[in-house]
Amino acid sequence: MKITLIEEQAGQSCPERAFTSETVKIGRDPLKCHVVFEQAEWPMVSRRHAEFRQRDGRFLLADTGSRFGTFIDGKRVTDPSEVRVGDRVQFGPGGPLMRILAIEDTPIAQAASVPEGSFRDRTTLRDMPDESKE
Repeated sequence: MKITLIEEQAGQSCPERAFTSETVKIGRDPLKCHVVFEQAEWPMVSRRHAEFRQRDGRFLLADTGSRFGTFIDGKRVTDPSEVRVGDRVQFGPGGPLMRILAIEDTPIAQAASVPEGSFRDRTTLRDMPDESKE
């Protein structure tokens, strides 16, 4: 399976990121997380804040003990909760917001993947190119 996420900042969309791993970790720790947010800009994001988990043909979102919580469409996640295309996920009140663009039932071996460590795989927001300058 593959999940495609896009971050929304002040109404602007950043480049989308697709993941085929069984677990996609979100937080500030660049060594353990797939999506990394800078502490200076996003102090409400924990080192290991939340994760998307692939289970039985679905993706679930679980808060991993963050201090400020994780939300799906404004509702706090207390137990692993299924996410669907179009859902907006927020990491802490006033924190970064990501939208679920696609969930595809694609075998991992056949999924178009980006090499480990590449832009779409493990990127801090500061490292993202600004497409508006092109």
